[in-house]
Amino acid sequence: MTITEESAALLHELWEGMRDQHGEDRTEAQLVDDAIRRVHRGFFGRPPGGGGPDQPTGPFFKWASGRSAEVLLRQVDATTFRLSQPFRYDDGRRRFNVPEDDVTDLASVPRFLTWLVPRYGRHTLAALLHDHLQDDDRVSSEEADLLFRDSMGEIGVPLARRWLMWAAVGLRTEKNRGGWRMVRAVAWVVLFAAAALALSVGLVAGALSGWGPLLTAVGAVAGVVVGALVVSVVWGRLWALGSLTAVGLVFFSLPVLLVLIALGGYLALEWAVERVAVRSPHRNPVLARNL
Repeated sequence: MTITEESAALLHELWEGMRDQHGEDRTEAQLVDDAIRRVHRGFFGRPPGGGGPDQPTGPFFKWASGRSAEVLLRQVDATTFRLSQPFRYDDGRRRFNVPEDDVTDLASVPRFLTWLVPRYGRHTLAALLHDHLQDDDRVSSEEADLLFRDSMGEIGVPLARRWLMWAAVGLRTEKNRGGWRMVRAVAWVVLFAAAALALSVGLVAGALSGWGPLLTAVGAVAGVVVGALVVSVVWGRLWALGSLTAVGLVFFSLPVLLVLIALGGYLALEWAVERVAVRSPHRNPVLARNL
């Protein structure tokens, strides 16, 4: 086996760095052997019990074998990562290769929603595939969203969670289309978020006033949920997306508002402490986009 001059120079540079920084006395041949093992694990993988994933990953496989896919990332900045090992998706009907160095932010969940859906978890492989498909001309954004939902089911994400996540990415897809679809998506969110907050006030007032008003408020919530299912016909074939989004807004708008208030208060405190306790050249930015 021969290697190029460039690779030989890189190998020697690595050997010198290992020796100078850590006092290691491995030979260049041993470093090559270690590199081959690492590449083999990255592309071919290890079996369960032998260092590979203990849980099956459904239709997600290593790049060059049928072994379960793994996720290894390099952090680029505060919210962006690059994939350090490739993997492939193959459900018997469709096959997609997700290459090394693909850029991702994992699941694109705003900070104020991570209490409900974390940015990583059982859905990570599906989220990485979804990010990759945004740049694949063979698949529309709508098809990518559906594949995201269905592939989550194949790797053990609970039914309610994966459909809720699908509704969220589907709503974003509609907004990004612009025109009437964007107007419909934004108006839908505003309408049902406002209705949810109004109903929340009614529930609190009902709870403080007695059983009669409380039952009335509960009935109003049920009425809004049923109404959302009915008026979702304006979404046409995407009625499931519209109804799920509406129901999600009814149940989660108040918790989200409370989390936003708490996070806003914390950011204000963080900003004040940074200004008072840290000298100007050493201050770290307090970013509202972290919300």
